[in-house]
Amino acid sequence: MKTSVSAHNFLDDNRLIEDIFHELKSIIASILSSVELIVLYDGKAMGGKITRQAEAIKSQVIELDFQLQNIRIIQQILSKSYKPKKKAVNLQFFLGQLIREEPYTSLLMPVSELPAGKVAADAYVDEPVLRQLILNLYFWMNRHSTTHTKPKLVFSFEDGHFLVRGTFYANYIFPSSNKGEHDLLHQPICYLMSYLASLHDGTFEVLAEPEKNVVVMVKIPGKL
Repeated sequence: MKTSVSAHNFLDDNRLIEDIFHELKSIIASILSSVELIVLYDGKAMGGKITRQAEAIKSQVIELDFQLQNIRIIQQILSKSYKPKKKAVNLQFFLGQLIREEPYTSLLMPVSELPAGKVAADAYVDEPVLRQLILNLYFWMNRHSTTHTKPKLVFSFEDGHFLVRGTFYANYIFPSSNKGEHDLLHQPICYLMSYLASLHDGTFEVLAEPEKNVVVMVKIPGKL
């Protein structure tokens, strides 16, 4: 079932800020829980449990940093004076920098596929906005992926467009009813991603295949 998410819903829906603050509270609670476990393990022979908890804290802090950036960019967008700061950008260079950027490289590098070789692909984009769109897509897919699977991001340049294709195997089965479709495809974060794509004259589409397979496509016009 393919759905183009409306960008206009972002400005009309106030649930996103509430969702983000809920995520922030959840992340902080997880960090505190991990710290408490490390304190409990202190001085005891617990194998790799302390290391695993430390890695969990690092992952949670990375997502906390990302969510704070989300709040910042949402505040800017909701400002009446907001205008995207677009400029001509070499997309392959931009993507190479993004997947190597700390602290996100450990998350993006293993799941990202870039075009092979050098490609002369430019687009007129706002780099921080495009960066946040890609990070939102990754974290959204990762949050809905099953425990032992990872989402995948494939970046390509086709027919005058920059394409971001995200795929993941979801952690729950989508009902075929309209209500079930709405639960997946019309979450507030999807409205934000669609809005960020629309700022670049692009589109954001979600294809929910049978069972748990989900494909997300972001398409932005570019000069290739």
